[in-house]
Amino acid sequence: MNKSSNYPKKVVLAIFTLQGNGAERVVQTLARSISSKGHEAHIVVFKDDIDFRTDAEIKIHFFPYKFYRILPRWLRREVASRAFDRFIARTIGHVDLVLSNLYPVDFVLSKSRLPNKYFVMHNTMSSEYNIDDLAGKTVQNLSSVYSGKQCICVSEGVKIDMKKLFGGNIEAQKIYNPIDPRNSELLATEEGPAIKDYLIHVGKFKKAKRHDRLLRAYALSKVKIPLVLLGTGPLKRDAEVLADQLGVGDKVHFVGFQENPFPWIQAARLMVVSSDFEGLGMNILEALSLHVPCISTNCPSGPAEILPSKNLVETSDETALANLIRSATEAPDEFRVNLPEKFDASKVADQYLQLAN
Repeated sequence: MNKSSNYPKKVVLAIFTLQGNGAERVVQTLARSISSKGHEAHIVVFKDDIDFRTDAEIKIHFFPYKFYRILPRWLRREVASRAFDRFIARTIGHVDLVLSNLYPVDFVLSKSRLPNKYFVMHNTMSSEYNIDDLAGKTVQNLSSVYSGKQCICVSEGVKIDMKKLFGGNIEAQKIYNPIDPRNSELLATEEGPAIKDYLIHVGKFKKAKRHDRLLRAYALSKVKIPLVLLGTGPLKRDAEVLADQLGVGDKVHFVGFQENPFPWIQAARLMVVSSDFEGLGMNILEALSLHVPCISTNCPSGPAEILPSKNLVETSDETALANLIRSATEAPDEFRVNLPEKFDASKVADQYLQLAN
């Protein structure tokens, strides 16, 4: 009998908000899997914004962090962390495991006195913060949050990056992000798009996702089927302008954020990922969970831990990406990949529950 089965555990998953990005979906998937095993999963958000449906069996609590943001940073962390600990004691009681997700929450929980606390690292920090000086101020600021902490890295690449930045000052282990194929298939049965048979990209319009690279490669590929872009973000307008400049504006569909992206993914012939960096690449796992082929740039971490080399292309080679888009569009079955079992939500939940006291 493993440690997690001895008695029901209380697990807190803290995240700033539930606004539909990759880490937020991961938190809900993990909470659902923990709950399905007979344990209590509590999601605590710092901002009461929820963009997608939540599971009725998962308890969601709102910690009013906005009241502490008026404080200077040097004081805010200490005061907010004490308030957070009191909030947990009052609303949940004793907890067996605390999982902090993303920097704004990590900043506060780095001073929390709750026991058995882990920081889940969803991205490669050196890329996210454009770090080229390990002795610079950015690394010093991050060290004040993560040094001496227990960290869970969502890919081997993220783990290597954390060790490069912080060396022996952190305790880092890898637990992959979870995907629940059964939930993906269930959500995919809901009403989907009117258009059928297209290429798809799912992701926020921000620099790391490199929609500009995707659009240029798509134009170079000269494939006839449309390209559907799910998401919103600060660079969306730039992408719309570029699509028109490249002469593919009539073939590219900007459909915005979708609360349920799974019918859109399932209807696609192929998913294309064009990122400069990923922590793992949840969009890849979502495609594979629905048996949709996926190709990707071979960015520093994530895709190569999921996809075979024939599905990958170097980030700097847009011509190679265009050729791969054309090949995979013409023969998608040759690029279809089974979802590796190591990402199954039930197995990932067991790994987290092993951490619980």
